[in-house]
Amino acid sequence: MVSSPRFTHFRAVRNLALAVLALFAATGLVAGQASAASISLTKVKAPSKLTKGTQYKVRGVVKNKSGRTKKASVKVTLSKAKGKPGRIKLGSKMVRAKKEARTRFTVAIKAGTSVKAGRYFLVTCFKSSCKSKSVSILDKTGPTGPTGPTGPTQPTGPTGPTGPVFLPGATTADDTLFPGIGNGGYDAQNYDITLDYDPLTNVFNSGTHTTMTAKATQNLSAFSLDFMPATMTISSVTVDGAVVPYTLEDLVISPQTTYPDAKLVVNLPAANYVSNGGTFEVDVAYSGYVTHVTDPDTSREGWVRACRTGDPSPTNLTCFGSFTVSEPIGAMSWFPSNNVPADKATFDTSTSVPDELLPVDDWTALGTGEFVSKVTVGARTTWKWHEEQPTSTYLTTGSVGRYNYTVDSLIDSSNSAAIPVYNAYDLTATPTQITNMETAFGEQSNIINLFSPLFGPYPFSSGGLLGARTTGVGYYLENQGKVHAPSPSIPLPVLAHEYVHQWFGDAVGPSEWSQIWFNEGWAQWGEWYYEGPTVPATQFDDVYANATAEDWEIPPGTLNGDAANLFAEFPTYTRAGMMIEGYRQIVGDTKFFNFAKQFQIRFAYSTVDAADFTELGLEMSELSGAKRDLLVQYFDEWLFLPSKPTVVPGDFLP
Repeated sequence: MVSSPRFTHFRAVRNLALAVLALFAATGLVAGQASAASISLTKVKAPSKLTKGTQYKVRGVVKNKSGRTKKASVKVTLSKAKGKPGRIKLGSKMVRAKKEARTRFTVAIKAGTSVKAGRYFLVTCFKSSCKSKSVSILDKTGPTGPTGPTGPTQPTGPTGPTGPVFLPGATTADDTLFPGIGNGGYDAQNYDITLDYDPLTNVFNSGTHTTMTAKATQNLSAFSLDFMPATMTISSVTVDGAVVPYTLEDLVISPQTTYPDAKLVVNLPAANYVSNGGTFEVDVAYSGYVTHVTDPDTSREGWVRACRTGDPSPTNLTCFGSFTVSEPIGAMSWFPSNNVPADKATFDTSTSVPDELLPVDDWTALGTGEFVSKVTVGARTTWKWHEEQPTSTYLTTGSVGRYNYTVDSLIDSSNSAAIPVYNAYDLTATPTQITNMETAFGEQSNIINLFSPLFGPYPFSSGGLLGARTTGVGYYLENQGKVHAPSPSIPLPVLAHEYVHQWFGDAVGPSEWSQIWFNEGWAQWGEWYYEGPTVPATQFDDVYANATAEDWEIPPGTLNGDAANLFAEFPTYTRAGMMIEGYRQIVGDTKFFNFAKQFQIRFAYSTVDAADFTELGLEMSELSGAKRDLLVQYFDEWLFLPSKPTVVPGDFLP
């Protein structure tokens, strides 16, 4: 994304330096490695009394400070020694503790009838970290009455097998900046979005629905989706064809930002429970007037009604179609999803629009990926698109407008691949704007062939550019394969910025929104490089010498924990781009561009975080000893220090 006007500085309240330094120590970044106690259990809750034969739940959090995801079983046992696992097993569950994150868990436990009643320690362990709690084991029977006559002894039959435990998936992915978004218990595989759209009224008609195909990552009794119907109505929710009950709950970002009824919780009847590893389809049917999302920084995103003047509203008659740009969380305004960058999926988009009498009034309906078909039946025309490469929800599009639409092609010289390019601009574009757009259309080949030798082949099967016309959207966006501009014009350096995102941000993206510096740092560096190979170094020197102390107060790696700082110009774009250029100067062009290519080789169509970036940077630098330690400090300061970094490329000279 690039803001317009550019170089807008968001200012936020300063975090205490000691708090950030504590964060360094907690993540192990100061030392360049995870601390010895990288895994710990916290917030473990368990009952103090267990009746034999009755099922209970133990809940807690695995805190993983290391830079690697840890997978192991949470095991719950009974022991006579505090802090030491016992021989009596009550239950276990495999847990994938995400790197540098907290992962919640729930384990179903049961004390068998053979366990002797009495006092024990209930010990919960993940790897070598254990938590203990005093617990009483009780017999299942009530108080003992008078002893009756002894009857004949009967043999005890075998104990039947315990059935699997089904639990609700998490209703949050614990994103640092947007804690309410995301959902657990499943991995989205594909979204099939079917829209029946009226561009003049901005209404999804009856027949609009989205089908998500997902794979369960636990035994599911319930799961949730991010979806903000707002002024729309949900007519049905089905799972594998069966109608199921659901509720809408608030999606909370912060005490200041709540999206009412934007968490769709699907409650499965027992007959529809989904087993771990099973694939299921959930279909949500909805219709009505579509409303965009307003971000914590007050920007509009998602399904934004394209208006010539004024604000989007049901009564604004100057609006024609949609401008669909969903970074960071706007996708939930127009289709239900697991709305986090890390859960990528393939996409199918089918949009039905009116077939107008005059060809000049025809509607173009874009979608994510490659064009599949355009079919007119009666008074409706349906456009279909398919994206095979895994895509984050925020990078999808469904823009509809009266466009001059063309399909061109280009050749990626790095691998001789032919790439279709879908280009469009609003029919009301002025002659000057048309010239600008045609120039930009032609420049796409030059931009791709500037960067593909440096970063690796263009990572997608198509490209393209839309110059729309709308009000109230002051930014350009790197929608996967289709760069979006809010008006029929785009500066060429900005176009280069958005195309660099196709490698950094789209193909390889942020694991969560606190890692947005990865997207924008590379794109800002690429924008400078497009202007000239020496420009990144000039920018580094000029900004380092002249930026104010206030500019350095928000670290790119934390953004002071405030979602409103997500697109703050200096930390997210400038400082992150400088950090990348500084690394280039430290290691030289050959190692630097090999570093860039390795992201595509190792992480294509997945996501990364600061630890991945740092580890790969250290590896590709081939530095050792004191110089390697200094590079660790360089990354730490440029990403996390709430003041001007002290380590610069000149410190690495012989």
